[in-house]
Amino acid sequence: MKQKGGKGYADKSKPAGPRVVNDKSNAKANDKPKSAGPQVVNNKLKPAGPRSTVRGPPVPVLVSILIGFISTSIMASSLIRLGPQYLEPIYGNVLPNLGFFHGVVISLVLGGILGSIYWQRILAAHEAGGPLTMDTKTGRAIAAAFDIVASLTALAPLRATYMFKWSDALGPMWGPLLTQTTLTFPVFVAGGFVVTLGASRVSYNPQAPGRQAATTAACLGAVAICIW
Repeated sequence: MKQKGGKGYADKSKPAGPRVVNDKSNAKANDKPKSAGPQVVNNKLKPAGPRSTVRGPPVPVLVSILIGFISTSIMASSLIRLGPQYLEPIYGNVLPNLGFFHGVVISLVLGGILGSIYWQRILAAHEAGGPLTMDTKTGRAIAAAFDIVASLTALAPLRATYMFKWSDALGPMWGPLLTQTTLTFPVFVAGGFVVTLGASRVSYNPQAPGRQAATTAACLGAVAICIW
């Protein structure tokens, strides 16, 4: 209450309340939609990129493959030198070497073909969801090949004695090759099978077929260099 000229008058000013400034601008701001988290464009979810589920072989299978590589290299390099010597008492030291190298190469290639065919069967069973994994089948196949090689080596004297009885009938040219077919060539076939199967498992990578083929070729080339 203030007084002026002896007369009082009441202050008609209203108490200050909440003030609204620029009602129109506030309304326009409230009309804008608020962003609620990440938006999906065209209501379509983009598929995630393929995740690689390829894993290397476990340690036991990897050790079996490594032993297979080393054993095949030692076995092949030894039999290439010693194989013809087994037949020298019957055919001399010249005839057993004729065609022996070609027989070794053919045997290794045949074993590689058998290993590749068996690996394709393993992949087919793996895609079909078989009860055994590819690592289990690979390990069992390598172990079975080692057993076959051990049996063939242990029974070699019996087969050699039987084949020597037919040396006159077989002749000096075909006799050594046919005898080696029952002695050393089956061992080379088993070695080629083991090496090809092991290289296929180590290099297995369906997401990169080019890299898979290169790794397989590198493994086989390394074993071939060790043999020769």
